[in-house]
Amino acid sequence: MDTTAAISHYYARGGEVERLNVGRGRLEFLRAQDVLRRLLPPAPVRILDVGGGAGAHARWLAADGYQVRLVDPMPLHVQHASAIVGVDAVLGDARQLAEPDASYRATLLLGPLYHLPERRDRVALSARRRE
Repeated sequence: MDTTAAISHYYARGGEVERLNVGRGRLEFLRAQDVLRRLLPPAPVRILDVGGGAGAHARWLAADGYQVRLVDPMPLHVQHASAIVGVDAVLGDARQLAEPDASYRATLLLGPLYHLPERRDRVALSARRRE
């Protein structure tokens, strides 16, 4: 099984759906939430959550008054995130976002960068978001 297939298999099994709610994942979640609440512009602004999984961060962002669009390549994650009030969740790839540049005040990439092992993919994503 290649790396891409192994990653897809893990996510399709639902391993990420509750990961940030238990154990060490809970600490990761709370720390990211603390940092984001200090750094993000005040709500209401549009936030793009790229690779946002099942919506752990999108949920509290929407509850805090942000307009959240979540983009994730896994149908199971999009299904879960779509059920969150105030979150618009769509299928997509971080390397080929269909979002217009400069249409969000902040773009979150809390997970997908470690799934982009090729430098050219990370650089392309980073450069595109700054335009």
